[in-house]
Amino acid sequence: MTAVAEPGVRGLPIWRTSYVGRSREVAELRNLLAAERLVTVVGPHGVGKTRLAVQAVAEPAATMPDGAAFVGLAELTDAGLVANTIAVALGLRGQAGAEEQTLLAALRERRMVLVLDNCEHLIEACAELATAVVRTCPRVAVLATSRQPLDVAGEHLLPLSPLAVPDPDGIASADELQEYDAVALLADRVQAVLPSFAVTEDNYADVARLSQGLDGLPLAIELAAVRARSLSVRQLSDRLAARLSLLTGAVSATPLRQRTLRGTVDWSYGLCTPEEQLVWARASVFAGSFDLEAAEWVCGGDGVEPEAVVDLIAGLVGKSVLAAQEHAGENRYRMLESLREYGREQLAAEDLLRVARRHRDCYAARAGRLRAAEGTADALPLCHRLRPDHPNLRVAIEFCLRTPGEADPGIAMTTDLHLYWQMWRLLAEARTWLDRLLPHATSGGPRACLALLYSADYCLHEGALERCAELVAEADGIAARLGDTSLVARAAFTAGFLAECQGEPGRAAGTFSIAVDGFREFGDRRGELVAMIHHGWSTGFSGDPDGGRALLREGLARSNRYGDRYARLYLLAGLVMIEAEFGAAATAARHLRDLVTATEEAGLDRWDVEWLSSAGWVAGRLGAHARAATLYGITETACRIQGIALHTLAAFEVPNDRHVQRTRAALGDHEFEQHFTAGAAMSEREALRYARSTVGPPPVPSTGTEPLTRRQREIAELVRQGLTNRQIAKRLAISQRTAETHVAHIMTRLDLTNRAQIAAWTARGHGR
Repeated sequence: MTAVAEPGVRGLPIWRTSYVGRSREVAELRNLLAAERLVTVVGPHGVGKTRLAVQAVAEPAATMPDGAAFVGLAELTDAGLVANTIAVALGLRGQAGAEEQTLLAALRERRMVLVLDNCEHLIEACAELATAVVRTCPRVAVLATSRQPLDVAGEHLLPLSPLAVPDPDGIASADELQEYDAVALLADRVQAVLPSFAVTEDNYADVARLSQGLDGLPLAIELAAVRARSLSVRQLSDRLAARLSLLTGAVSATPLRQRTLRGTVDWSYGLCTPEEQLVWARASVFAGSFDLEAAEWVCGGDGVEPEAVVDLIAGLVGKSVLAAQEHAGENRYRMLESLREYGREQLAAEDLLRVARRHRDCYAARAGRLRAAEGTADALPLCHRLRPDHPNLRVAIEFCLRTPGEADPGIAMTTDLHLYWQMWRLLAEARTWLDRLLPHATSGGPRACLALLYSADYCLHEGALERCAELVAEADGIAARLGDTSLVARAAFTAGFLAECQGEPGRAAGTFSIAVDGFREFGDRRGELVAMIHHGWSTGFSGDPDGGRALLREGLARSNRYGDRYARLYLLAGLVMIEAEFGAAATAARHLRDLVTATEEAGLDRWDVEWLSSAGWVAGRLGAHARAATLYGITETACRIQGIALHTLAAFEVPNDRHVQRTRAALGDHEFEQHFTAGAAMSEREALRYARSTVGPPPVPSTGTEPLTRRQREIAELVRQGLTNRQIAKRLAISQRTAETHVAHIMTRLDLTNRAQIAAWTARGHGR
């Protein structure tokens, strides 16, 4: 299984196996979603609730204005993070403690289906959130899957039963089995491992008996079908019957279907080697998906040789215990929740604690590698690599929170991830973790001081200036007492950031100068560059644009030397603002084009709100007032989505208001509002594409500079050859989302609107 981002669909899982049967249930669910606001698919373990939900929304989502968003909750254990998890899945950035308000504010403007998958262990939190969405977001439908109803007003239930199974005694021919979905699924999955298999007059009775024995549960059928490599259908049926007979006598009080699934899982577990059983149990501590390196770290040792893990993982994939999926050219592995729970049961308490600590250590080490790479060319790729591990990062930090004596490692891990939180707009979550960990951690030490300062930074992004000032004062005292140069510089940086937000760029510039010197003395390249970004900006907007330009250009030179492409983005953005405010419009436009190129090369598909608004400044300076007004509307929506109020950055608000008013005066109120409203109504994807194209692509010369990067030329050629985004991703060992982003960037750079135009452009000999 892999999550693919299609237009109109966000995070929707796509299975590599076909969807068999359930046509009536799919139609019924689609009809319910068209008529009702809250629908819950309820049913037991392994009955296929998730796949039904995905099948029901996948196609209609593409025709809905805002599509569908799939939010898997199986790996989440903290009810307090439900709203945050949904917001992150939607690309929103909220305020710590106010994630639900941010989520509802964004959903209020959307028309979409919100799928909440596996709600049963978070039933109260999901019920409250679903109720709030239905009450306040009139064009959003909520589709939940759960083993039990949410039990709230307005909920419409779709109970999901197992697939229809035949009565072996009433079947007289193979043709009579065609009407049974359980048989169709069994045949499909057996054929996947044994292509020559077919339901015939010779085996139909055994097929009917096996289908009935599996009780029509899709998960049980999937697990049993794998054994067809080595056992006939008759042997499968006989062995399953023997297993269930023993189980029925042992736990007769358990409902039959639960006994069937439990027996099937027990049977699959028993067919694994002892080493595979250990890996199954230990892998149950992972959340979401995991890679081979993590599996070797967590599952190896104590009876399992680390170098043998790769073969044991392959064995579990072959037995359908694990599902393999490709991401950015490497395999990741995922375990169904039913099998995860079973595996967890096989671990004794002391074993669970030991494996959970290994899991924490694995992801803490990855966080530490990111911290060490800050300010280098390795930082951005590491942030991208960490993104699919987000559920595991959460589990690791939560382990530190709930395990006595582990708060300090939790603080270390959370602060090591500072760049990760920033890059993926997860500041509210980062602040939440720090707020929860700090009361249990050792106070007065370097890590606690750093945590206070990072938390203060996160407060500034949320507009909580008073809380920021309190945290800075506390941390500044600790840093001074410790005599730590790096922490003193960090405290100076945050104090300067606070001054910027309070509308005092002159005072901020002096403080940032101190921070730059301190970071440079300590050798903290990342800190140095970030401080230079703010030092240059605040210097320019305090009345010294030449000084600001010089600082930002020096920062660009250093970022190139260090290889820090992420810092380069913000240095370029600073130059765009200073040139749009004080310099020549053409120079501002050139820097804006450089910023577009830099974001493409960094693999990012988002812009900060300040960048969006300053793109409006550039358009206004060029006389493109309609575009400027549209960009200001886009900025308005982006502020709401990203959980940012521009007025929290007071030093930016003053020039921004001046540029907005100039555009309003040039267009008149009526025309300004038309363009502003059109921009505010754009989807995030449309808005980003518009923002990147507002100054136009660089001119395409007949000789000399090539308008596309080497990678973009390669992808343009594959488009010419007729490959889809999925095929391009597979050919180049990248994710499909990355391929989609590259194609969108190519269209922007060449001012094209579809793939056929890319193919024609390439066919004419360009890009070769």
